[in-house]
Amino acid sequence: MSKGNGYNVQAGWRVGHAPDESTTRSGLLVPVGTKDGNDALPLVDVETGQHFWAVPTGAWRFIWPGTGKPVVAVRESQIIAEEELDHVESDGQYL
Repeated sequence: MSKGNGYNVQAGWRVGHAPDESTTRSGLLVPVGTKDGNDALPLVDVETGQHFWAVPTGAWRFIWPGTGKPVVAVRESQIIAEEELDHVESDGQYL
């Protein structure tokens, strides 16, 4: 279990944020996934900056303490692809 900014992330879960996402003016969170929920959800790991993709079914969305940004927690079994770390520069950008 890892601990980040006041939340315990349970083993078997991964927390990431969608790079193009934010809260609405009213403070509501943007819904997870598309209307049918079958599209891959692109996420950036909040601790490592690594990009990964998951099936959004059953994802939990909340505000990450400290940053105030919406994040998504998904089960590791929902992850369908991950970026290879050796293809990422130190600041997390693609080469």
